[in-house]
Amino acid sequence: MKLQRFLLVAVVLASLGANAYFVLQRMTAAPGPAGFTHSALDHIEVMRTKGGLLQVSTLRSPELFQTTQDHTIFGVHVGKTTSQIRVPATFHYHVELAPEWKITVRNNTFIVIAPRVKATLPVAIDTAKLEKLTSGTWSLLTGQSELDQLQKSITQSLDQKAATPLFIQLQREAARKTVTEFVTRWVVEQRGSPPATGYTVRVFFADEPIEALGSAPLPLGGTLLNK
Repeated sequence: MKLQRFLLVAVVLASLGANAYFVLQRMTAAPGPAGFTHSALDHIEVMRTKGGLLQVSTLRSPELFQTTQDHTIFGVHVGKTTSQIRVPATFHYHVELAPEWKITVRNNTFIVIAPRVKATLPVAIDTAKLEKLTSGTWSLLTGQSELDQLQKSITQSLDQKAATPLFIQLQREAARKTVTEFVTRWVVEQRGSPPATGYTVRVFFADEPIEALGSAPLPLGGTLLNK
């Protein structure tokens, strides 16, 4: 038993020594070769969005990402490393203009069934305000690599979060207001038939449950904004 404890202490001390050595190596290492070079214009791709998009809402949120790595030696727990990244994220949402929009005029009301709202991906982050933190006995040795792995997962994590029912619902009323303004200006006022005076606009989205229509008449035999 004493021998096992002695070996464990020796391994821990050796690891701590190696930890300090690698830190000094990072601090004194000579600069590496020059990075990639290219002309930016050689790699720009321009792609058209069929029909265009209407941005309808924006959510801003401080996002925190965390991972914890447990460390063992000979099956004995010897500590852990906790890595955290905090960064402001901006979630944009849009509706597509190309799909069919169902519009019905009933009782001086424009009833609009717009395409469902989608998240604009990838989610934008403010890298200038990105903060990193790593802590634990082994953080100097393993912290940087764990932070790198954690940072690589941010884009996928935020894209998944943007599409969750919670976030879609959080932005829905702001999106509804934007689409209402759009329809009022470009359909009601610009088309001018029937006259816009005295008319109201009610907007619903294709992914809302039918109960959301409430007392509004269903858009049977309505007109189409786009096809």
